[in-house]
Amino acid sequence: MAREAEYGRGHPRFLEYQKFIVEHPNYAGMPDVRGVSGDIQWEAPSNRKSGRFRDTYRKRDAWWAEKAREVGIDPSSNQWISRTAKKIHPTGEKPCKVCGRVLDIAYAYPNRHLIGRLQRLPYVDESFPIDPLEHISSLVTRMVEQFGDSVFEELPALLGTKWISVPELEPRLEVWLKWIAEEYIPHEPSVLSPGVMSNAPDRLDGFHSFNICCRGIRDKGRSKENLQSYTTDRRVFEYWVDGDWVAADRLMGIIRSDDELKREPCLNGHPGPCSADHIGPISLGFAHRPEFQFLCKACNSGKNNRMYASDVEHLRRKSDEGETVASWYSQKLWELRRDSVVDEETARRLSKLLRDNRHTAMHVLDRFRRSGHHTFLATFLGLHHANHDISFEGLRVEDHRTRFDNIRKSTRTTEYATEQKARRIRVAFSALRDYVDKESRNALNVCTPAIDEKIAEALSLLDGEPLDIRKLDDKIRSIVEQEVPSEEELRSVVTRIPTPEEEPDTFRDARARLREAMDLVAAEFSDMWDDDRYVRTDPLD
Repeated sequence: MAREAEYGRGHPRFLEYQKFIVEHPNYAGMPDVRGVSGDIQWEAPSNRKSGRFRDTYRKRDAWWAEKAREVGIDPSSNQWISRTAKKIHPTGEKPCKVCGRVLDIAYAYPNRHLIGRLQRLPYVDESFPIDPLEHISSLVTRMVEQFGDSVFEELPALLGTKWISVPELEPRLEVWLKWIAEEYIPHEPSVLSPGVMSNAPDRLDGFHSFNICCRGIRDKGRSKENLQSYTTDRRVFEYWVDGDWVAADRLMGIIRSDDELKREPCLNGHPGPCSADHIGPISLGFAHRPEFQFLCKACNSGKNNRMYASDVEHLRRKSDEGETVASWYSQKLWELRRDSVVDEETARRLSKLLRDNRHTAMHVLDRFRRSGHHTFLATFLGLHHANHDISFEGLRVEDHRTRFDNIRKSTRTTEYATEQKARRIRVAFSALRDYVDKESRNALNVCTPAIDEKIAEALSLLDGEPLDIRKLDDKIRSIVEQEVPSEEELRSVVTRIPTPEEEPDTFRDARARLREAMDLVAAEFSDMWDDDRYVRTDPLD
């Protein structure tokens, strides 16, 4: 008798679950279920370039789309694939590959938002442990058993969300548990987490192999410590700035989570705690670099979106040392006017000019968005930086600014990198659309016939994109233009966005024209150096 095929490494309960799933009729017709030796092909990575199963991801994606139609879900609707995976799952629960713990696939476990609310209750203390892996029904039951019927008065505030209003219910446990199971959990409230995240079509059953009990342990990119140190400054996405955002984010996270660093005194001599300040403000188009100065809360608020003369002096020195301190769309104006700053008034003047320059750049980029060139725009987001993990050698503070001897990079193998890329795209495109939709802005948008001609040339070049790029444009656009873009769908396309080495010649040529357009914008603003709009001394708005 032939030996039964191995079902991959993992907890025995998970291996039995794999066998159960592949033999279940709900998954009949799933492509490439078994390999040459009969082993289960549980994973179908999207970046598989060669071999017999290089097209498995695409074939399974098509299978999920057909299954969605079969169960009444539109494949073009929001989060269609995760809803399909949940709907066809035969048990609604799965064991963890690492520890074998069985958790619901539904949103049924308290996350930090609910835990925070619970901890603020006057009667909840160390004697009432809160386990993020305890099912919400069990948690509510335990609360009622320990604290009595007064808990029912607290539940509407505890469980309410922006999208879910808790109804008036009888103060009886069975009534509340019925509502939680039948109404609350299916609506996926923001104060609860699923026992496992959806991951179709990468995984055969449509869910991550690691449940939330072990994902932070085995996926090092998602450990509690790393997630805290991966603090991301949304403004980096919103203003489309350059720089190694992963390295800069990591350094910001280290400062935020290191008690000793937070006690560093303020640059201006004030006591801490201090936070990391961008010496060149992101809001003015400076690059997001792994270098920060320590400012107390009052000084940080007072600086706002402007530079002091000392900031400009420091940035000039860094530029002279060979560092790129400004993003591509601000670089020319920085070069033209950096040496014009001689005091606080001229530092403020340059800040105002850079602010209007950034405002113009956002409108220029939006022309490419409205023209449907989403793949081209995505190449400006530096997604490749997410492929590396970062550590700093010799990190220290000198003269109230961060210094280090070297950055050590290691290739990331975790799925958190893909999640970061998807989030960066979602936030960037959403912010770009929202930015230009705001009608009242005290900012100047410069456009001349020469500038418009360069932009038109770039758009014309992009009209000659290869067919696969045009298809990817349509896919990205369909996702990011949704009212609530699906990061699940974005994760499925980010690997198809060309890296700097892979991008077509049309991208390079169009980028050159776009750079020329912003150089012309910079010249226009530079000529306005003595204009009353910038010379006036009232505070920036």
